[in-house]
Amino acid sequence: MTSPLHLILGDGVVGRAVADELARRGLPHALASRTAPDGPAAAVPHRRVDALDLDGLRAATADVSHLYLTLGLPYNTRVWQRDWPRVIDNAIAAARENGCRLVMFDNVYPYGPAPLRVPMREDHPWQAASRKGAVRQAVDERLHRAARDEGVRMLIARSADFYGPGVRNSLLYAAAIERQLQGKAAQCLSNPDLPHSYTYTGDAGRALVQLALDEQAYGQDWHLPTAEPAPTTRELLTLSAQLLGAPQGVQVLPRPVLALLQWFVPMLREVREMLYQGDHAYVFSSAKFMQRYPDFRVTPYAEGIAEMVRSLQVR
Repeated sequence: MTSPLHLILGDGVVGRAVADELARRGLPHALASRTAPDGPAAAVPHRRVDALDLDGLRAATADVSHLYLTLGLPYNTRVWQRDWPRVIDNAIAAARENGCRLVMFDNVYPYGPAPLRVPMREDHPWQAASRKGAVRQAVDERLHRAARDEGVRMLIARSADFYGPGVRNSLLYAAAIERQLQGKAAQCLSNPDLPHSYTYTGDAGRALVQLALDEQAYGQDWHLPTAEPAPTTRELLTLSAQLLGAPQGVQVLPRPVLALLQWFVPMLREVREMLYQGDHAYVFSSAKFMQRYPDFRVTPYAEGIAEMVRSLQVR
């Protein structure tokens, strides 16, 4: 018999990390997105799927045992409010009708109120402190209703802010490491001297597969394995600066400057509501995961930053 297929909806860095782990385990898999991936991921089997197209997603998951949701939407509140409910309803319908397990890669945006608990654990209250957080909270509540009322086998796996090879869709890169690659000092939008956890994307990919293959993991929320203790952002950026031969200082942009710049840099308007996460200690606990999988190796920060910098230099 042909082994069931693992389908990864979203071909970004986390989706590709999941594909790498499935390949290492010899499990049939494919990436799914609206356009075919490029680079090394072009060699991975691919299905052209639009998550907003229910009929297309149903057809694409007809032979699928596990559906991983690792896709991202444009970082725009209006887009999130419009499209995330449709994406999650379509995924739930496809999983219910085709009997596949649903593995949701998520973040901590639903957590609140601010400041967030130290450390953050899976039992953190859901009182989203932003509009984007409210969207993700509604998505997660919908998933739990699907598990409770519709018999959908699902799990939610949360990551802290992530970093790793090829990661560009993060403030750690956009405000800091990208500048260091250009020989400039890093910038930071929040306090760089507070503890701040980061999840390594390679660990996230391996852990998502670990959870997906564990029948006892379903119906629960999990924090993906994240190195401890949490470093400060300045400590991480000092490491990357040393590797790149860049200035080791970190420029902190004052909030009045950010308020002005947002009129010229639209992305800053989207980022500003999330800055509460950097105004206090942001410490992410993955103790629950490590208690269940004590042999899982978590990538140390120095090793992870070195891999991230190396990948960006190659590109």
